[in-house]
Amino acid sequence: MRKFTVHFDGNKTPQATSCTYVIVDEQTKKQKEETVKLPNETTVPEAEYSGLIAALKSFQKTEDVEVDIFGDSQLIVRQMTGEYECKKAELRVLRSQARELLNQFAKWHITWVPRGQNKAK
Repeated sequence: MRKFTVHFDGNKTPQATSCTYVIVDEQTKKQKEETVKLPNETTVPEAEYSGLIAALKSFQKTEDVEVDIFGDSQLIVRQMTGEYECKKAELRVLRSQARELLNQFAKWHITWVPRGQNKAK
């Protein structure tokens, strides 16, 4: 089974809103990083989910893939694990998209990390 590490983040400043992800192939140590510009009206939690979704969509093959996912948003990580309820309709839609993508992987785990330990910035 191929193992990957995924870091995701959402960013919002007065100038721009974006999301970033970093994927590391644990076998080859090859790293892929991408930042995606988002509409300025995107909220920070929406940007965080967008980073996770963009990372998961970037995989071409998922059936023999295990992913360890790290994000610095407690809200997103805990909503994904079911520890927190997802009350906003917009976030429920994004959470559902992320879960559908994750269901295609052989195995996955998501963990909260402090901002300084997040490789996606």
